[in-house]
Amino acid sequence: DDQHTHKWTVYLRGLENEDLSTFIQRVDFRLHESFTDHVRGIEKPPYEVTETGWGEFSILIKVHFRDPNEKPVQFYHHLKLFRKNKSDKDTGPVISEVYDEFVFHQPTYKFRDLLLKKPERHFNDYHLNKHFDSKQFVKMEQEHIGKLQTASKKVNERMDQLRQNLYVLDEEIMQLEKIMSQN
Repeated sequence: DDQHTHKWTVYLRGLENEDLSTFIQRVDFRLHESFTDHVRGIEKPPYEVTETGWGEFSILIKVHFRDPNEKPVQFYHHLKLFRKNKSDKDTGPVISEVYDEFVFHQPTYKFRDLLLKKPERHFNDYHLNKHFDSKQFVKMEQEHIGKLQTASKKVNERMDQLRQNLYVLDEEIMQLEKIMSQN
């Protein structure tokens, strides 16, 4: 069938294949409308959809969290079936992963506890593991953490400096008010 030349899988996973179901309730994958049942809701890991097709397209991924106070997060991932370099003789799968992080601003205490909880399991026997190289993503995450810590230190130093300036200005204002009240 010329409509099904490629088998592909789109997925959402933890950096080290940890179980995300402690805080993720469901992941919706919105495929191209030409697919039957083009919105697929996956309620337990692995959060993935495998299909066949012939063309590349963008997939809307919507992540629903266990805390109803947290709005779902949605983003697009472009499905790639073909290599950039057509002369590339590699016959292995085309892998197009994107590393991203969810940032929760002021989560509820209960949800925060779920996020901080160490995952109870990892999916070491996941069928796509042989294609994952998380080392580059771990290194990138460590670099991001280092940059955030450096920026936080700079912000705190600047805030301390501004507080000191404010204190000096408050002292000057009090002195001026005292002089004005004596006149």
